[in-house]
Formats: sequence, C-alpha cells, structure tokens
Amino acid sequence: MNSSFELARSAESPRASLSAVSSESEIALASKAQDSGGIQHSGARLSARERTVVLLMAHGLTNNMIARQLSIAPDTVKVHAKNIFWKLTAKTRAQAVYRASELGLI
Repeated sequence: MNSSFELARSAESPRASLSAVSSESEIALASKAQDSGGIQHSGARLSARERTVVLLMAHGLTNNMIARQLSIAPDTVKVHAKNIFWKLTAKTRAQAVYRASELGLI
C-alpha cells in the first residue's frame, strides 16, 4: 500500500492512525522537513517539527492522530499548530496548509 492511501484510510479510522504512516514514511517526512531547515521563505520560518506537523495536517490527521504518530503529547501538537498559525498568519488548518504549500515549506 502506498502512504497516501494509508493516510487517507487513517482519517476514516482513528484506530488505524497508529499504522497510518509507516516508519519509512515518517523518516521521509522528517527528512524532507529537515532538508530545508532554517531556510527563510517570504518571511515565514517553520522548524522541522512544525513542517512535519503541517504536512500531517495536510494529510487530514487530527491533533490526536498527529500526537500518536509523532509520539508526543496532544498539547504539544496544539503548541506547534498555534505557532504554525501565527507564523503563517493563518486562522484555520486549511489556510495554514495552503500557505505552507504556496511558500514551498512543505
């Protein structure tokens, strides 16, 4: 199965979320996020973890699903999301994902 299908399936089934992103996909996501580490894009700078979080948001994962996937607390995901919204001047997840994509951050 490809990871896009697995991510889409995980959005439908919270129990499947733990296996939604394979460890290989997770490594690829983290690597992609770190590749552009610290590069400034139109005034917006996201940390590697913030880029990973916004990328998982783009795949439709909830904060709790992201927390389980990254082995962090849901409140930590909320802090990352808040920082992402502030840095990208976004009010919704959809705006944050769109702006991150347009700026080449994900």
